Amino acid sequence: MAIARLSVGIGKKGKASPHAQYIAREGKYAKDNNSLEKLEHTGHGNMPAWADHNPNYFWQSADEHERKNGSTYREHVIALPRELDSDQRHELIKDWIAQEIGDKHAYQYAIHNPPAMDGKEQPHAHIMFSERTRDGIERDPDQYFKRYNGKNPERGGAKKANTGMKPADRKADLLAQRDRWEQTCNAHLKRAGRYQRISMKSLKEQGIEREPTNFTMTQLKKPEIKDIYKSLLEAKEQDHQAQLDIIRILEATALVEINRQIRLKEQEKKAQQEKVQERTQKPVEPQKAPQATNAIPKAPKPQIEPIKAANAPIIEGQTVKEALYVGQSFDEMVAQTAESIRAKSLEPYKSDMTRLEDEYKALQDNNSWLGRGKREKQKKELANEYHIVQRDYNAVKEYDFTMDAKKHIEQTDPKAHATHEQAMETLNYHASFRYGAAQAQAGRQYTGEIIAVNRLGVMQKTPTGRKVYHDLDSFETLPNVGDKVIAIYNKDGKAELVPADKAELTKQIQQVELERQQSKDIERDR
Repeated sequence: MAIARLSVGIGKKGKASPHAQYIAREGKYAKDNNSLEKLEHTGHGNMPAWADHNPNYFWQSADEHERKNGSTYREHVIALPRELDSDQRHELIKDWIAQEIGDKHAYQYAIHNPPAMDGKEQPHAHIMFSERTRDGIERDPDQYFKRYNGKNPERGGAKKANTGMKPADRKADLLAQRDRWEQTCNAHLKRAGRYQRISMKSLKEQGIEREPTNFTMTQLKKPEIKDIYKSLLEAKEQDHQAQLDIIRILEATALVEINRQIRLKEQEKKAQQEKVQERTQKPVEPQKAPQATNAIPKAPKPQIEPIKAANAPIIEGQTVKEALYVGQSFDEMVAQTAESIRAKSLEPYKSDMTRLEDEYKALQDNNSWLGRGKREKQKKELANEYHIVQRDYNAVKEYDFTMDAKKHIEQTDPKAHATHEQAMETLNYHASFRYGAAQAQAGRQYTGEIIAVNRLGVMQKTPTGRKVYHDLDSFETLPNVGDKVIAIYNKDGKAELVPADKAELTKQIQQVELERQQSKDIERDR
C-alpha cells in the first residue's frame, strides 16, 4: 500500500553540513556497493555561484554565518509510493520541489530506498532547503547569511522567508502543504496507471471511528506499520548521528591534509632556496654567464610599490579554475550523452507508432462493407495501443537521463570519469580550504600577512585575526607565505600587491590585542 507521510523539520546552526552529507551519503555516511540500501537519486539547485559545484560548501557557510540561535535549513522527509518505480519517484520529487520551492531557495535532495521490515522497498526522500530567498543580488558567503537590509538589500544578507509567522498560521500552512502533497502524489499514481491512493487526512477526517494506536509487537507484524515504525527509527537515528558528528566531520575535513601538504612544500621550497643561495655565493664560470658578477646584490629596502615577480611561488597541482573547467566540460559531455541515450531510447517507440499509424490507415482506407464491424473493432484496439505507446514515448522524451549518462561514461570512458572525480576532489578541498574565511571583494583593500599560497588560492590574515580568501587569478604576481602586504582591488576584481609597513602593521596588531584585553577586563568587572 502507498503510505502517507510528510514531516517538516528545522536544522539548527552546526547541523546543516553534516546533515547534507548524511542525505547524500557522502563522507562518513558513504555506503559501500554491497549495502542493501539504495541511493536512488540526488540533486541540488538554486545554489549561489560560489556553491554551484559543491552544495556542501553552502551548508558549511550556513553553519558558520547564521546566528547562534538561528536555523540553517528546513527539511521535508516524505514517504514515497512503492507502486512507482525509481524514475517515477524521481519525477514526483522534482515536481514537488518545483511546486513548493521553485527558484527562490537553495536546496538539496536525495531519495533513499532501504529494505523495509517486510523485505520490500521503503523509498523516501529528504529535501533540505535554505529559508534565505534568492533575489538576484550576488553575495559572497560572508554577506549571504547576514541580517537582511530592507532599505539597501545589496548591503545586507538574503532575506529569510516566513519569519514572524504565528503558530496558528504555521499550522494552517503545514495542513495546506500536506493537502498539496496528497494531490501531487495521487496525480503521479494516476498518471502511472496505479489504483492506489494516499490520504493525508486523520482517521476522524476519513470517517474511521477509532483512536490512533501506539505500536505494539503484535501490530508491528503488519507490513504497513513496520514501514512507518522503521521510518521513525531512521529519522531519530539520523538526527542523533548528525549531532554526534558535527565536530568529527569538521575535524576530519581535508583541510588537515591540505595544511600538512602545504607545510611539506614550504620546507622543500626553503631547502631549494638555501641551495640557490649557496650557488650564488660561489664564483660564476665566465663561459656560462659572461655578464654575471661575483657581487651579490643587496635586497632593496621596502618601498610602497607593486611587488615584482622575481620570487613568485610556483603553483603545483590542479587549480580551482582548472577543476571548474573540467567540471563544465564533463557536464557538457553528460548532457550530450544523455541526449544520445534519449534518442536511442525513443527509436522503438517511434517505430511502433509508425507501424500502428500504417495499420490504422490501411483499415481506414478499406471501404468494403464486408467485415466492417471487425475493422472498426481493430481500429479501436489500434488507437488504444497507439495512445499507450505515445504516452510512454512522451514519458521517455521528458525523462532525465543524467544519471544514466554518468553511469554510461563511467563504464565506457573511465579516464573522463576519473578526471571528473579528481576535479570534484579539488573543489571539495577548495571548499575546506576557504571555510571560515571572507571572500575578497572588488573595490576593497586588505592588509595582513599571507599565511598560505597553493593551488587552492591565497589566504591572508588581517591584524584583527580575520582570514581573507583570494582567488589565484586575482593577482598578476603571487605573494609568498610570510609576506605582509596590502591587496588593493580594482573594480574588475584584480588585485595589486604592495608591501605593508611592518611597523604600522605591528602597531595595529598590538592595538587590536589591547582592545580585546580591555573588553575582557570590562566584562570581568561587570
